[in-house]
Amino acid sequence: MRSLATRPIQDLFSIHNEMSRLFDHWHRPARYRAEGENLDWMPVVDILEANDHVEIRAEIPGLAEKDVQVSVTDDILTLKGEKKHESEGKDQKYHRVERSYGRFQRSFTLPANLNSEDIKAKFTNGVLAVSIPKVKEVKPKEIQISVE
Repeated sequence: MRSLATRPIQDLFSIHNEMSRLFDHWHRPARYRAEGENLDWMPVVDILEANDHVEIRAEIPGLAEKDVQVSVTDDILTLKGEKKHESEGKDQKYHRVERSYGRFQRSFTLPANLNSEDIKAKFTNGVLAVSIPKVKEVKPKEIQISVE
């Protein structure tokens, strides 16, 4: 005979996890390449502005510097790369996979006051920091004219 004993805590966690998965899938924005190819995940970014530059910081843990590409085309900064899934051993099987794997791409339109020719990027502890200097503001030159 089957036991009618309940597991309220485990059941509650199962419902919570399933609802999270459902809403995450439904609420997550569509991520497509320009060619229409589906992307697997999208790193989160912070964008900050200082007096002389703008910096974009992207969290991409688990990637090596060689796995990330930074490019600028027509004032559009693009970050892209791929995070490979770890292969499972013969005597192992996954019960849950929550980390993101696969290709990603993020693009940002750069404003006219940024110098896209002098961009610098550094990769430290899973964070890619892209620094874009601001164009030095040219102040109009005033000329005094004496009226005779």
